[in-house]
Amino acid sequence: MRPANIPQAQQQMQKLLARKIPGRKATKVKEHRNRANTIADVLYRRFQVGPYQYQLKHMQWYLTTQTQNLKPSTQYRHWLTIRYIINALEKDNQWEPNLKGSWQQPTKKDIG
Repeated sequence: MRPANIPQAQQQMQKLLARKIPGRKATKVKEHRNRANTIADVLYRRFQVGPYQYQLKHMQWYLTTQTQNLKPSTQYRHWLTIRYIINALEKDNQWEPNLKGSWQQPTKKDIG
């Protein structure tokens, strides 16, 4: 279902991530949920789509345009939130390899 407005897009995001973010609700989970609401807001304003209509191009656009002026550590936090979103959408195996960029910290697999 396509949301009719920004609050509906944010509500869909909260439902999507309700049980998908590991950890205690009072810690980083709250930060990821707030960041996910911001992502839902920005993507709805730009593309008029909600979380269930996201495509890889929407995630790539967000990471390249909306995080470019942020500190690397903040870019990384946005990338982690995007990972939770695509995991909740069950697209992580298909999309994550295409979401590599300066916002991602290298893993051991990438190094050696």
